[in-house]
Amino acid sequence: MSSTMQATSPTSSTSNTQLITDALVDYAKTTGIDLSKNPFAAKIKRANSPEDILELLQEREKAFKDYREGNQTLINCLSPAVNIIQAFSGILGTAVGLVSDTCHLVTLLT
Repeated sequence: MSSTMQATSPTSSTSNTQLITDALVDYAKTTGIDLSKNPFAAKIKRANSPEDILELLQEREKAFKDYREGNQTLINCLSPAVNIIQAFSGILGTAVGLVSDTCHLVTLLT
């Protein structure tokens, strides 16, 4: 066996499994989300081949794309309202600044 090839030993496999288990436990402690109870995790466990896993990932990709495109419609509707509110806030900010300066001058003069 050449020095660049490594054999997979039961010890390294066990060590990797423990590493993943520890990482999942730490993630659950940090976020409060137990990924092992996620429905997607159950589907991955039932997958019998790499093709099954790729199909699941493609389904998730499509669902995410549909979600993003659906929200784009909402963003397109809200965009004009946000632009108007931003313009008014700038005008009001300037007006408040002028009133504040005037009140400050009146306070100094009295």
